[in-house]
Amino acid sequence: MENEIKHSENFIKNKVGKKPFFDVPTDYFDTIEFDVSAKITEDNFDKTTAFKVPKDYFKNLEQEILANINIDKKSTKVITFRERLFKVIPYAAAASIALFISLNSFVFNINNELNFENISDAEIEYWLNENTINTSEIITILEDEILDETAFSFANLNDKSIEDYINSIDNTSLLNELN
Repeated sequence: MENEIKHSENFIKNKVGKKPFFDVPTDYFDTIEFDVSAKITEDNFDKTTAFKVPKDYFKNLEQEILANINIDKKSTKVITFRERLFKVIPYAAAASIALFISLNSFVFNINNELNFENISDAEIEYWLNENTINTSEIITILEDEILDETAFSFANLNDKSIEDYINSIDNTSLLNELN
């Protein structure tokens, strides 16, 4: 029974819980002395203002400041845009001449003439595969150069020579051309 006395600390903790009702913020007692002394010092300060501004002080302030400043009228040198441009023009001209000479000697000195010797066989084959030419296109291009049928009149062709020529040609290639 003695353990359960109403005013004992263990009895209160059992009934209420382990956490007490009142909490103190952390570091409260470390800074309380400084806070109290600061408040006491603040209360001892004089409540009246220690400084007084003379009458019409701010009305005459600007004139007094301007009177104390020595304004010397110095002539400042003004460089116009035209003068700067005239200074830059010789440098730009020299740079453009140097650029022209270097481009002429390195880039434009290449002599590439287009002829059949410069075109590779692969390029010619690619062009022929990609560009199909119709007989009508050939006729329109070579219209003036096509010979008449009478132009072959000088050739003496026998039926025998034509027959020999046809027999010497592979027949399958002729059939493929017809299709």
